[in-house]
Parts: sequence; structure tokens; C-alpha cells
Amino acid sequence: MKARAATCLLFSALTACQVDSAPVSQVSARDSAGIRIVEYGAVPELATPFVFSSQPLYRYGAGPEDYPFQSIWRGALLADGSAAVIDALSAEIVLIAPDGMFRGLLAGRGDGPGELDRPSSVFSLGGDTLLVDDHGHARLTFFGRGAVAREVDTRSLNRSLRVLGLDSAGRLLMASSSYLPGFPEPWLRGHMVRFDIDSVVADTVAAYDWVPAWPREGPVNPFGTVGLVAAVAGRFVYMRTDRPEVVWRNPDGTMHQIVRWRSPPAYPDEEDWKLFESSTRTMLRPANPQIQSEAELEELVRRVLSRYEFAPDEPLPLFTRPFGDREGRLWLGHYTVGAQVSGVSGYSILAPDGTWLGHVRAPEGVRLLDVAQGRALGVFRDELGVESLVLYELLPVGTAGGT
Repeated sequence: MKARAATCLLFSALTACQVDSAPVSQVSARDSAGIRIVEYGAVPELATPFVFSSQPLYRYGAGPEDYPFQSIWRGALLADGSAAVIDALSAEIVLIAPDGMFRGLLAGRGDGPGELDRPSSVFSLGGDTLLVDDHGHARLTFFGRGAVAREVDTRSLNRSLRVLGLDSAGRLLMASSSYLPGFPEPWLRGHMVRFDIDSVVADTVAAYDWVPAWPREGPVNPFGTVGLVAAVAGRFVYMRTDRPEVVWRNPDGTMHQIVRWRSPPAYPDEEDWKLFESSTRTMLRPANPQIQSEAELEELVRRVLSRYEFAPDEPLPLFTRPFGDREGRLWLGHYTVGAQVSGVSGYSILAPDGTWLGHVRAPEGVRLLDVAQGRALGVFRDELGVESLVLYELLPVGTAGGT
């Protein structure tokens, strides 16, 4: 990490540096439009608000009698502490009890009511109610007490939209998720959409910078900039990964608040490129079960990597996939090469009003799925590629057993 050792990273695990000795002062105001502005002179160097327990409360998936997860995609914690997890390759929703024991399958592949094709996300709606976005069938399925409670046909919607969450009125907050390359604009515009389930009416409420234009020919930077959208506390939250700024929008698209800070750039080195190669190989193996030999896999890896080129003079993104917890806090993931496989190294936690609460180091090798009721649900992948579901407790700083 030569270049990074000389340059203070935006998000180190628990500390951050100042820029040009600027004070880490917060300035909050409301302009004439009623938008809350929170500004910091640098990345705030604050105490960790909590820590993960040193060991998970349970680990499920590695035992000989456990459900054999193939590719855990998304997951949600229910009110009783149980978990619902999407296994993407089998297209099944697996239920795990609060004590980490197998509870059963909520749904699986098929065309009938409550059956799935390509489930893309699962959300807890309180109590034992779950919402599953089934992209393959273009429908939303509501489950209650383990049975189908309602289905909503979404074929009238743009199929490139994905569900992020719900607002306080129960309307879905959605954003763009797929596109065709070769667009002429410097940035492809994404869209934030509010969908009323009862009237089956979708409103595009805001646009944002989503994907920068790639060259039509030749390799591209593997650590490129993108625009990211999450749903946090019933609002849209948007950021571009090359800007130290986060924007909250109300469900109707109007601006709610902006948080800004100053940060120095960090640049990739050869270690980052090696991690990218390794994570690419790891992701390609389960995604291509038709490959029978190591030679075939290596040829596929070679073809995929040939699309990319190491660019040491271009800064790394500032952060990766954000999400919100049930307390309305924003978990802003620190950019981590290979995060799709091994998880994000740490998070900065922001309160609903934009106050920076501190930095949290994530358990090594764990990709987080959901945080609720002082617990964090995640995925751990071992050296053989076997995935397990893990549940950690969030402990006050200084508590014995914290990492």
C-alpha cells in the first residue's frame, strides 16, 4: 500500500485525517427552501458508536446438516429475531430461527402463487410480514405468518427498477438498476421512483448521476465512479462515489438535507489490482456452473479481466453500497476492493439528522445484509467458498466481547 501510506485515507478503520489542518467543525443551517445543511471541515474523527461482538451469536450454513447456501444475495431480520435470506442460485427464501436453527423454506422456484423466479430483495415490514421483490415474475409478494398474503403485478413498471425500501405511507421507493452501454451522455441519468401499491401508479420523482460513460472500445478502470441510492428512514439517500457529499430526498423527490465534508484522495496500487483479480475469479465460479474444468474457468477470468485496466493515477471511490438500519441511521460503507466477496472493511454511521456518529470496523470477511434491534446479519465466506449466515450483536464501546 505504498501510495496510500503517504496519503491519508478518507476512511481508515477507526480514524481519519484532517485536510490542510481544517478544523472538524460542524455547520448546520436551513436555507430559504428548508433544506438542512451539515458541513464538516474534514472527515470527523469521532469515537466508535458501538462495536461488533467478537464472535457471532450463531453461524449457520457450514454444518453437514445445514441448508447448502449457494449464493446468499439479500437478507432481512424479522421482529422476533429470525432471519429470511435469499439464496440466489436456488431462488429460495430460507428462514432461520433466532437461535440460528433452520426454520424452513418460505418460497422456492416455480410459477404458482408465492413461488419465485429471480427474487432480488426481501424486506421486513414489521411483525412477521415480509415483502419479496421477484424480478423474474415481475411481481411483489407479501408473506404473513409464512403464507402468501398478497401479490402485486409490476409488469407495468420499467423492469430496470429495483426496490430500495418503503416510505412512511407504505409506498415503495425504487431506483434504476440496469442499462444498456454506449450512451452518448457524460453521465447516464438514473431515476428515483415512488410506487403506490394500491393504485399501482409509479411517479418518477427525481433524477441523478448514475453511471459515467465508458469508452466504446478498450479497457476501463475497475475502480470507477458510480452513483448510489439507498432508502433510509423512508427517504431516498443519494451519493456519487467521487464526491464527499450525501443527499437525502423526501419520497416526493424534494431535497431534505445535505451532508458534506472534505477529504483527500486515495489511489489504487498493485495490491488493489490483485484483490480485484481474486474477487473476480471467486464470483465467476458459482455464477457459471456449466464450467467443468480449471482451464475453462481461467479462460473466462482472462476474458473478463481483459475488459479492465489498472489506472494508478485515478482516485479510488470514496465509498461503496450504503444502507439504512431500523433506527434510521445511514451506514456508509468504506470503499473496499472485493467487497462483493469479502464484505466492506468498515462503515461510517450517520444519524437521521446528518450528524456523523463515528466509524465502525466490520467483522473480517463478513458482508452485511441487515441491521436491526442491536444485531447485524451478514454472510461469511470461508477459504473454500462455502457461505454461512452469521448474526452479530452490536455492543456499547468498552463492553467485553466486542471486536
